[in-house]
Amino acid sequence: MTARRLAAVLAMAACLSGCPASDDGTALLLNKTGHDELRIFVLDGAGRPLTDAALDPAFRFDTQFTDRERQCLVDGDGSFEVRDSQGTVLVEHDFADRAVCEHDELELTRDGDLVWLDTH
Repeated sequence: MTARRLAAVLAMAACLSGCPASDDGTALLLNKTGHDELRIFVLDGAGRPLTDAALDPAFRFDTQFTDRERQCLVDGDGSFEVRDSQGTVLVEHDFADRAVCEHDELELTRDGDLVWLDTH
C-alpha cells in the first residue's frame, strides 16, 4: 500500500468516527425546547407522511432537487409538524409560508416558536 493510499484510508477511518456531517443539500432543525422524545413528521402536499423521525437533538431536511436552481422545500412540497410523545402537535410549518432551503438553520425554542437562525 502506498503512503498516499494509507493516508486516505486513515483519514476516512478518522472521519467515520467523528467528522461532522456535511450540510450540503440539507437544512437543520434544532430542538432547543428542553423536551426529549419529540418527533418530526414531514408531510407531502396532500398531507401524507413522508418522514417520521426523532428530533433528538436535531433533524436534517433533505433539500436536494435536481430540477431546481435553489435547493429549497417550497409551496407544493408540503409541510412539517413537531409532536410530543403523546402525539400533540407543538408546531407546524407549511413550506408555502416560508421556504426551508439548503444550509438554513432553524430552532424550535423553549416557548415553542420556530426561529430561523441562519439562512443562506
